[in-house]
Amino acid sequence: MRPLSETPRHAEPPLRRPTGGAPIPFPATPPPRPVESPVDLRLIHDEDDNPVRPWAGLAPEPVEGPVPETARTAVANDVTAPKTDLRDTMASASRDALRSPEPVAPPPATASGHRPKRRILSHRAQRAAAPARDPSPSKLAYRLHRMWLTPGVRIAVKAGLPALVLAGAIVATFVDESRRLAIAETLRETRLAFENRPEFQVRTLSVHSETPAVARAIAERMALELPVSSFHLDMDDLRARAEALDAVASVSLRIRGGGVLEAAAEERVPVMVWRSRDGLKLVDAEGHRVALLTTRAARPDLPLIAGDGAADAISEARILLAATAPIQNRVRGLVRVGERRWDLVLDRDQRILLPATGALQSLERVLALHAAQDLLSRDIVSVDLRNPSRPTIRLTEAAKEEFRRIRSLSTGASSQ
Repeated sequence: MRPLSETPRHAEPPLRRPTGGAPIPFPATPPPRPVESPVDLRLIHDEDDNPVRPWAGLAPEPVEGPVPETARTAVANDVTAPKTDLRDTMASASRDALRSPEPVAPPPATASGHRPKRRILSHRAQRAAAPARDPSPSKLAYRLHRMWLTPGVRIAVKAGLPALVLAGAIVATFVDESRRLAIAETLRETRLAFENRPEFQVRTLSVHSETPAVARAIAERMALELPVSSFHLDMDDLRARAEALDAVASVSLRIRGGGVLEAAAEERVPVMVWRSRDGLKLVDAEGHRVALLTTRAARPDLPLIAGDGAADAISEARILLAATAPIQNRVRGLVRVGERRWDLVLDRDQRILLPATGALQSLERVLALHAAQDLLSRDIVSVDLRNPSRPTIRLTEAAKEEFRRIRSLSTGASSQ
């Protein structure tokens, strides 16, 4: 558009109404109007049939040709009409359109069969007509947010609520007795099916021992019914059964590949023969019974001890027997007297009565005297060392008679 003062270079096509009516040409010379009043171009629309505000200082170019009387009257009426703001008109129209719930009927079709375009509000008008959103939260949202910021509430929601739901589910599941029994039975069957798998079955028992008789006794003592699951074996009970044998000191059990239960037994080593009221027994270094003997001749290589409580003091007996190495071929054994002291028994029914304390020192003095004066080769019955400060020697009857005779000859006294 150009100012009205300029001369148009060529004629422009006239404007047409939206309904397809006759063109409305502008006059060659616009009618006089006050300078201060703006041009009202409410009949000018854009390509979407929306009213357009004119630019400041600009006016539509005149159209050549005769102007109909109706057009002149319309223009004159527009000039003399009161001034209105197009924005107010648009705002009121948009508000009326938003308030009206009835649908607007589409405009009738033209002679050519085309429907005119609808007049729609611009995006700016729609945004202006839409109510503004309040950014402030509601009271409920504010209170819920404040509660969530509390540590106790947050922990209760995150941890307490899931725990409560889980506890409720568990209680609801196990409150019924039939359901509990069914769950227990299912778990038991599942466990048995797992434990009885072929890879967990024990099919062979292997016992390793120095003596075949002890190995057979261990196998009989365990009394296993093979095959059996390794989960059903009580290793502690089997070990206790095997170690209950007198000849067994300890047993180690392990399950090897291929379903073999291996038992390695450590046997007790007998060191002495103990003669008690119950008969002859083999005992080890700790005094534990190893086996029973029918005759002393079955183990002539072992020394003999006798008396009540002799097995409890076997360590002292071994020390005393080790000290009798110079006369070992004459030693027959040791006898425990009163469960507090020892008597060393030699061949020819000779005895050395040892004290309860210091028995080893007293025995060493007797052996030293025997090495110097051949004491134990004489006709004596016993050497009493129960009182170390007053040793006593008891002679045989023949030695007593000989001693009296020699004394009578030396003193001239009568033998009577």
